Amino acid sequence: MDGQLLFAMFLITLLVGPILMTISIVFGLRKNVKWLWITNVVFLIFTFIISAYYLLQIDQIATQNPTPGGTGVLVMLLISSWISVPTALSFFLLAAAIFMQQRKKAKEIQL
Repeated sequence: MDGQLLFAMFLITLLVGPILMTISIVFGLRKNVKWLWITNVVFLIFTFIISAYYLLQIDQIATQNPTPGGTGVLVMLLISSWISVPTALSFFLLAAAIFMQQRKKAKEIQL
């Protein structure tokens, strides 16, 4: 597999987490779900800190770990391994908030 294609695939999958977190923040702010947007802001800040840390260490990682596909692929793999849990939690929190909003609307309709 070409190194650039592998890099592009990792980049696309890496962007899913921050996009989902941003959607959750916007949903939480619009629907006034404070716990949702606060949690996702923390997750997004964590994601940026982890990404910045590994990007600042890219030269050291390149010298210690020669990898097929280039150092960029290894760095993105490291970043994605760290942000996969906040991404999953963000998804489930957004799903829970949507479910709670639907339950709230259903109760209002019944009354």
